[in-house]
Amino acid sequence: MLLNNLDEYQYWRDEKLAHAPTQLNDCIVEIDDAFNLRLAEKDKILSLCQQGNFALFQIQPIEQYDKAIISINTQLGLKDFDQHLFVKTGGLAHITQSDKKDQGEFIPYTDKNLGWHTDGYYNAIEQRIRAFSLFCVKPAVQGGVNEWVDPQMIYLLLHEDNPDVVKALIHPKAMSIPEHKVDGKVRRATSTGPIFFIDELSKQLSMRYTQRKKHIEFFDSLEIQQAVTYLDALLNTTTDYHFKHLMKTGQGIVCNNILHKRNAFTDDEDNPRLLLRGRYFNRIE
Repeated sequence: MLLNNLDEYQYWRDEKLAHAPTQLNDCIVEIDDAFNLRLAEKDKILSLCQQGNFALFQIQPIEQYDKAIISINTQLGLKDFDQHLFVKTGGLAHITQSDKKDQGEFIPYTDKNLGWHTDGYYNAIEQRIRAFSLFCVKPAVQGGVNEWVDPQMIYLLLHEDNPDVVKALIHPKAMSIPEHKVDGKVRRATSTGPIFFIDELSKQLSMRYTQRKKHIEFFDSLEIQQAVTYLDALLNTTTDYHFKHLMKTGQGIVCNNILHKRNAFTDDEDNPRLLLRGRYFNRIE
């Protein structure tokens, strides 16, 4: 297995390095008709997701962006969506500032910095998020830049530099997220597991992580604490595999749950920033 077999790791590493994207322009797919993807458009998206676990896309202006995104995702095989608290029609959540008490406590629904994380890191194994899409309907007046990096490349870079770090991060109790209660009722049970792991369903190297330290518990081990510090330091640097982009109206990303973050932003109160996010239990393959 990749996590503990050096020969298998070296083969995987060489393949990964040979195909991993480093130029943003090479990862953008222009879509002519969101409701009827051309074979070349679909093949390029699938190829990009196989090589680097993400693809950017641009669609033509349209009145109902939500229907267009649902159509694109469905054509890519993303149908098994996460029906979490704030999902609307077709599995999409509207990511915008919210003054609602139950929604505003979650950082994506504020204008604050959102640190490095994978989506659904707090979910139970049977609700593991394997892919997500994020689409810009309306950008902020200023800020709101998205950054991302393939977690498989982070694993590779860590392993090349210090194999003991990844050994600590695959500990089965490396990271725990305590249960979430609302009005005394448990909405989400405690979630405990490794940071890097082989996903049982897809057999792919995967990651669950958040750089947010509030309400997060790491296993009481010096090795794991040092490994998390090492991981954060790598995430906060810039490598050839880190990407940064301010999405404009009509631009989006589909990915196999890459590590990502968002910078703080300033909004137009009358026309606030709006992104559509879909989260899925299956990968793009």
